[in-house]
Amino acid sequence: MQYPSLFLIRNLIKKIKYIITITIISLSTFSTITVHDKVFPTYRIIIDPGHGGICKSPYKIHGDRFDKISRKYLDYYNEGASYKGLKEHIIVYNIAIRVKKILDLCSSNGDYEKFLKILKKFSDDYPSRVTIISKISRGNSGNRKEILKRDDINAEFRLFDFPDKNGLIQPGRISKINFFKPHLTVSLHCASWASRYFKGINPVIIPPYSFLYKGLLYLKGIEKNKRFFFDSAYRNWFVESEKRNVFSWFLNDVSVYFTGYTLNNNGKINLKQFRGYKYNMISWAYRDPPDWENSARNHTLNSHYASSFPGFVADGKFWEREQTKFEEYKRGAGEEGFGGDNLYASSEIIRYILFSLNIKKPYKKLQKLGKPYISVWSLPLLVNAINAYIELGYFNLWRDRYLLTKKMDLIAEGIAVGIYSLLTGLKPKNKKFKYIPKGKKIDLKKYLITDDVSYFDICTPK
Repeated sequence: MQYPSLFLIRNLIKKIKYIITITIISLSTFSTITVHDKVFPTYRIIIDPGHGGICKSPYKIHGDRFDKISRKYLDYYNEGASYKGLKEHIIVYNIAIRVKKILDLCSSNGDYEKFLKILKKFSDDYPSRVTIISKISRGNSGNRKEILKRDDINAEFRLFDFPDKNGLIQPGRISKINFFKPHLTVSLHCASWASRYFKGINPVIIPPYSFLYKGLLYLKGIEKNKRFFFDSAYRNWFVESEKRNVFSWFLNDVSVYFTGYTLNNNGKINLKQFRGYKYNMISWAYRDPPDWENSARNHTLNSHYASSFPGFVADGKFWEREQTKFEEYKRGAGEEGFGGDNLYASSEIIRYILFSLNIKKPYKKLQKLGKPYISVWSLPLLVNAINAYIELGYFNLWRDRYLLTKKMDLIAEGIAVGIYSLLTGLKPKNKKFKYIPKGKKIDLKKYLITDDVSYFDICTPK
C-alpha cells in the first residue's frame, strides 16, 4: 500500500481546519442573523380618541348615523364634552398621540430599549418581545376655523359611513377601524360631569347577546320576572335621565339593539323614533345583503326587520355573529367576573394609569377604578377587536381636571404599558397599592379560527 506524503497530510489538515473555521463562522453568523431578524408576534392596535368634529345645524347636512332607508342623518354630530374652556376631543387626542408615540417604540423600526426603560418603572420583569403596529382613528380637531373651511366638516370624524357630495358612501371611523383588523381598540373619552355612582376612571362595556336576549324575552312577554336583570352583574345600567328608572332604560336600549326603535314612557315601541340598524351603517362582513333597504322598509314579521317584539327574529349575519363564542369571550364572564375581555382590558389599563400616577407621587386619593358604564354602545358592539373603552374623568371635578391637563404624560405611559401587558403579561412591581394591575395577558389564541386566521381578521367586507 502506498501512503500519502507528509506534504499531502499537512495540506489535508489545513483544508480541514479551514472548513471547520468557515463552518463555525457561518453558524455564528446564522445565529446572529436569526436573533437580530427574529419575527416577533405582531399586534395591531387602534387608539381611538373620542369625538372631534363640530356639532352644527342643520344636522341633515352635518350629522351622523346616516340611515340608508330614509337617506338622512338621524343624529346631530356629537363633538364631545366641554366645560369652562376644556374640550374632551382635544384632551383625549393629546393623550392618544402620546400613547402612540410610546407604542411606536415597539414597532419594527422603534427604539425598544427606550421602551424598556419605561417598562422598568412598572415592573422588574424582562417582558416578552412583541411588535406593535398602532394607529390613531382620527386626526387633530383642535383648529375649529380650519375644520369649518372643509366641504364636509365632519367627514374625518363620523363614527358611521356617510355619503360624499356625489352621493357615494364613504367609510366612517368604525369601518376604518375594522379595515385595520386590530386586535385591540382603546377608546378614550371624558365627560362634563359625573354622577355620584360613577366617580373615578370608568370602563364602558356592552353585555353579551345572551343577557340582552333575556330583555327581549321580557319585552315579548315570555320572561315575567325582572330578577334576571337585578341579580346580574349588568344591573348598573347607564341612565340617561332620572325620568325613567334603570330597568326602563335597560329595556329601551334592548329595544334599540334589536329593532332600532326606542320605547315610549309606557314601554311600547315608539315608531316615530327610529335609531337605525347600526350594523348596516358601517362597511363590514356582517352587513345585510345588497338592497336590504327594500326589505327593511316593509318591517316583515318573523324577521330582524320586524317593528314589533312578537314578530322579531334574530336572523341574518349580524345576529349570527352576536351569538358566536368570540363575542361571548369579549363581553361575557371573563377575568373581572363579567364583561369579558372588554371589561378586563378596560379595567387593566385603568389600573396601569392609576399605577403610573402613583409611581413617584401618590395620587391615590385623587383617583380610583370606578364602576363600568353599561349600555349598547356602538364601538364595542361594531368592532371585532377587543375594545377597551375608558371614561378618563369628569371636568366638573377639580382632581380630574388637574390630572387630565397636568398629568397627560403619566396617563399615556399607563395606557401604553397597560396595552403591552395585555399582549405579553407583565408582573407589576411589588407595591402596596389598592389598584395594582393583575399583569395577566389576554389569551388571544381562543380567537383563532384557523392557525393563520383569527376572529379579528374576518370583519372586513366580503
